[in-house]
Amino acid sequence: MIEKVQNFNKSDKKLVEMLVNTDDIQIRHVMLPKGEFMPKHISNSNVNLVIVDGKMEITLEDQNPANYEKGSILSIPFNTKMLIKNENSKMLEFFVLKAPHPKKLGAPEEAIKC
Repeated sequence: MIEKVQNFNKSDKKLVEMLVNTDDIQIRHVMLPKGEFMPKHISNSNVNLVIVDGKMEITLEDQNPANYEKGSILSIPFNTKMLIKNENSKMLEFFVLKAPHPKKLGAPEEAIKC
């Protein structure tokens, strides 16, 4: 087989799982029940958020929060302050694609885990 297969889980609780972590890209799968959030942090790469279910509330830098629903892909530039919440959906499910890999942009090891 040439391809590699990565399976992801479903959960009714908060879930953050690393699916792909190669030299070129990181891909995570995230599930946030209503009222949950990802801690405020600064993007350590160019980030694409692919919303597959629910409605995401996201605050970037000092802007007002914005809401995006399933079927949306958000492209967030490197070094952007961000806060992601689920205030409106039973479950928010999305994928986080980081390219290039944060280590290629000089991110410290602890920041690569975000």
